[in-house]
Amino acid sequence: MLAKELINPDFTPLQPSGTIAEAISLMEVWDTATIPVVEPTTRKIAGQVTVRDLSGEKEHSRPVSDLELKNPVYILEDQHIFEAARQMLQHEIRLLPIVDRNETYVGVIEKKKVLEALSHMLNVTTSGSVITVEIHKADFTLSEIVYLIETEGAKILGLTVEQADNSESTLHVSIKLNQSKTSAVVSSLQRHGYVTAVQNRNDVLEMDITSRADELMRYLDV
Repeated sequence: MLAKELINPDFTPLQPSGTIAEAISLMEVWDTATIPVVEPTTRKIAGQVTVRDLSGEKEHSRPVSDLELKNPVYILEDQHIFEAARQMLQHEIRLLPIVDRNETYVGVIEKKKVLEALSHMLNVTTSGSVITVEIHKADFTLSEIVYLIETEGAKILGLTVEQADNSESTLHVSIKLNQSKTSAVVSSLQRHGYVTAVQNRNDVLEMDITSRADELMRYLDV
């Protein structure tokens, strides 16, 4: 899914001539601490203003152009929402501006829309089961894991890969399957040398893949 598919058409960015009072009001309405400032004629992003920038300002009728605007944070409209999530996490923002290839402002996407899209992509609410496999980085071959799982008649609904907490050389691969029973898949993986760390069925679906979405939500909930 690309960023342009999640653009909110209802958001109107602040212009450089907009007042501090307008900036504060916009932040309150959209529940955000950062908003983009866009030139009305060129549609280029002039910068961004944060609630911290405004906290010490007493004259709310002043235009935001009087302030020292921060460098804008944005992504291209044809970038993946994974990049949107990364930028939101890195810069701790709820609204992320989107631009076209000419760096012309086209809109913003919201944190909640990114989270909803990620949950949909990971099939968090779909019935099935989750297994987690431990594997050394040097031995990680996704194609083989997929082949072994599909050979047992199962389909992968979602997959995440993360580094193990206690080892820089070990990966945890959490796999959401469309089946409630995992014994055949687990046995096949183990026969081929894979270590199955967790075996989950439909009564514990929210342990692994759901936790990835929950962790991202906590990171972005700033």
